[in-house]
Amino acid sequence: MSTRFINTKNNSDNIENRQRLIAFNLHLLEQAQALAAEHYSPGRPPYAGLVGSHLRHVIEHSEALLFPNLVGSVNYDARPRDADLETSPNLARARLQALQRALTSTAAEDLAAPLQVHGQGGIEGEHRFQVTSSMGRELAFVASHTIHHFAMLVGHCQQHGIPMPEGFGKAAATRAHELTVHKLACA
Repeated sequence: MSTRFINTKNNSDNIENRQRLIAFNLHLLEQAQALAAEHYSPGRPPYAGLVGSHLRHVIEHSEALLFPNLVGSVNYDARPRDADLETSPNLARARLQALQRALTSTAAEDLAAPLQVHGQGGIEGEHRFQVTSSMGRELAFVASHTIHHFAMLVGHCQQHGIPMPEGFGKAAATRAHELTVHKLACA
């Protein structure tokens, strides 16, 4: 068996990494909060449609992980698909706040907990699967998935003058690469 993927760092390093992952996800939820808030005021672009559907999708994936129907498992494909979440920025903000509270109360040690991920595959969803993962790995997935959906909203935000934080919708590795290239160019 190859050992190149075995983590040899001590447990305190793992706890610190898990705390960073929780903080990263909290930061993304804050960005989602700000995006929903930008669509609340009169005269702002409509929330329903593009923004509402992307935020609903992001919120429901996070809820599937943080509020599972069955402890020790997650099924992103069985999420409820709440149409009201697509049309109400207030509902989105309330649900995002609940996710923030849940994530804030998540202990770094909890991220090592094993999870069974259930899903569907095949072109028409005809195959069911189950794989073993961990809370931490799934939290990393949810962060990446959230950024992917934010990336699809960048054009909308630019078109409507909605302020975005630097690097909004960009993967962390992409942002780090851009900053490195910029530093080298300025050196």
